[in-house]
Amino acid sequence: MNDKPKGITAPPNLEELSNRLGKVRNLMLQENLDYYVSFDPINIYYLTNFANNVHERPFLLIIEREGIPKMVVPLLEKSHVESRSIGELEFHSYYEFPAPQGENWYDIYQKLIEKEKKVGIEAAMPSGIAEKTPGSKVITDIIDEVRIVKTDYEIGRSVHACKIINRGHKELLKICRPGVPEFALYQKVTGFMTSKIVTDIPSANFIVCKTVGAVWPPSFSHDPHIIPKLFAEMEEGGPHVSIVYAQVDGYGVEIERTFFLEHVPEKAKKPFEAMFQARELAYNLLKPGTNMGEIDSKVRKFITEKGYGDYIIHRTGHGLGITGHEAPYLAEGYDRLLEPNMLISVEPGIYIPGLGGFRHSDSVLITDDGYVKLTKAPEELNDLIIS
Repeated sequence: MNDKPKGITAPPNLEELSNRLGKVRNLMLQENLDYYVSFDPINIYYLTNFANNVHERPFLLIIEREGIPKMVVPLLEKSHVESRSIGELEFHSYYEFPAPQGENWYDIYQKLIEKEKKVGIEAAMPSGIAEKTPGSKVITDIIDEVRIVKTDYEIGRSVHACKIINRGHKELLKICRPGVPEFALYQKVTGFMTSKIVTDIPSANFIVCKTVGAVWPPSFSHDPHIIPKLFAEMEEGGPHVSIVYAQVDGYGVEIERTFFLEHVPEKAKKPFEAMFQARELAYNLLKPGTNMGEIDSKVRKFITEKGYGDYIIHRTGHGLGITGHEAPYLAEGYDRLLEPNMLISVEPGIYIPGLGGFRHSDSVLITDDGYVKLTKAPEELNDLIIS
């Protein structure tokens, strides 16, 4: 393991965004694309620092092989884009939607792309926009590909975000006791982390800020994506599973732990140990050049050999970046090799109805010769009994 990089709270500079755009254009050349069009707000944010919410008034970023990218925007939002974006953009605004014939967004959009050219579009682009896109269209997720390996700047932002969730998780464990309702935990922990974000980054854009601080008690911790009731209470024993996540001014990270209140039920000890050992196996495999699909296969095989194969319901890990779930994936069928500067979660889990869930998760940076954990919380069973 290597030393943890330093955290960064400043917005990206022009050089950072120019380099990202340059990588996109390099892939455009490789795929012989004349244009690339992005609708996805996440990808637009990645290239421009401007965040938007999807609604009936679309934003469209048009990238050519060279020159200033063009942005089709609602007139209502033009000043918003100008105030938040970094780097040059050529704006083409439309008044409203719906609009009179000749004044709709697609009337303006279609004039910006030559009909005989080759145009890359995102797989996530709505069919209604794809149909209005001129040219010979090719579905290719170029920007998503560029996002997989992080820049030093992105890593610094993620390191800072991890400091916030580390503090948030520590606060959660302080107040989690039998009988404490879910909403009290959520309110306290999310409020704590949100205050820390505002203190560290007073100009944070709250369209790309989110905090989650919750605990799944043993009565439903076997169902990791269930939405708990506000007045669900923490229970004596366990396994409880904490879920602390934050998107800190555009950078998403997570930390999760299995823990117990007052005591550890005897029947929970073996599955906890199996989860813990599977996690250690995953970490031992983390180094550049390792196939991510094979990591998941080996972890699943280990858990199955321990007798818990029927209780695996998700992959070993996923990518982190400007969202909380993105490529790359520690998942069977994902035959890509780990590379330095990838940022992933490591979270093999065992979920037993009637007993509960067993999962630790950390945000982890792949380095030149291994990995470094960016999150920190108790890991051993004896340190996860809260009384």
